Amino acid sequence: MGKNHTHRNIALYKVFVLMNEPLFWGPVIIMAMQRLGQMKLSDIYLMESVAMALTVLLNIPAGALADVIGRKKVLIIGRIFLLADTILFSTMTSPFEAWAANILWAVGISFQSGADVSFLWRSLKDSGMEKKFIKIDGCANASRFIVAAFCSLAVGYLAEVDLRLPLLLSIPFMVVPLGTAFFLQEPKATERYSVGKQIKTLKQGAIFAIRKSEVWWIIGFCALIMGASKIWFFTYNPYFETVGINLRYYGVIFFLLNIVAFFSSRYAHWIESRFSERSCVAMIILCVGVPIVLMGAFLFWPMALLVLSQNVARGFMKPFVDNFTNRHIEDEGIRTTTLSVRSTLTDLVSVFSLTWFGLMDRSLGLLSSLVVLGVLVLVLGRISYARYSRLFPKS
Repeated sequence: MGKNHTHRNIALYKVFVLMNEPLFWGPVIIMAMQRLGQMKLSDIYLMESVAMALTVLLNIPAGALADVIGRKKVLIIGRIFLLADTILFSTMTSPFEAWAANILWAVGISFQSGADVSFLWRSLKDSGMEKKFIKIDGCANASRFIVAAFCSLAVGYLAEVDLRLPLLLSIPFMVVPLGTAFFLQEPKATERYSVGKQIKTLKQGAIFAIRKSEVWWIIGFCALIMGASKIWFFTYNPYFETVGINLRYYGVIFFLLNIVAFFSSRYAHWIESRFSERSCVAMIILCVGVPIVLMGAFLFWPMALLVLSQNVARGFMKPFVDNFTNRHIEDEGIRTTTLSVRSTLTDLVSVFSLTWFGLMDRSLGLLSSLVVLGVLVLVLGRISYARYSRLFPKS
């Protein structure tokens, strides 16, 4: 592949990432499922856990299909499912339609997950530009945070007019990445994908993780923080409504949290250079656990601003953990396997966590459930931190 084609792929990839998700959904997505989809919060948690379980099951066959027909075609198929999900979700009037939209999302995201990053990596590698991958991918994701932040400002006002407006407004923007995918140029073929090989890799990685305490710690830490963060996100809308925040300010809060995530991600390297690795681990645990407890224990609107704390962890977590993995696992094959197993097990933990929290919310209510979740994060986080101190005494 020539460098001209590579640069075109890079530009198209940035557009693809920029509009990868509905830009206007964030501030009102849970409220929309409750009011337009007529769903209870506990039912939403169950639905999300089922959708995530489906993505875990579909990831391997979707990867195999990418090898058979090409990454470009798989990306196009995935975008068609995601566009269908956006349309159905934006027009839903019942729980059945909300479930159907979520299943479409699970299928679409399974086709897209990994294929987009793999497409960029291979395009760069074909032109000898693979060292620029982190910079290009990081800038693309940072741009998405900024665009989502400014789009969020309009959501509250649109939703006050009609809750369905921000949902419908997202549809034309979701057409753009689908159109973009058609103009991508397929990079050269790589080693053929094998389902058996992928399963074997995951099996070897799991065995290695059990035998290697450092790897097991990385996987467990990610599962704890990411699982808790996913649950917490789904409580945003109900909590805002419970403390009496006006709908027009939902977008303002989401604007602020995306800005926080942008800076936390953009300057992750600066944070790491100023603080020890041990301090960063403690910071992530505290940024997630403490605010959840406070939001559940004290019911008044300023507590809602504590969601900004999660987005410090949201922006910082990925670059920190990826760098942590690279620093402590020297073998290239083991490192790749660890990343694959980490992703799979984290998703599985999220499946069970969402189901558990949904059942707890149904019996205890939102606020008590938040306190239980926050205390659990702090307790398990303290255990994780102590384990880290023993495994990495020099860090």
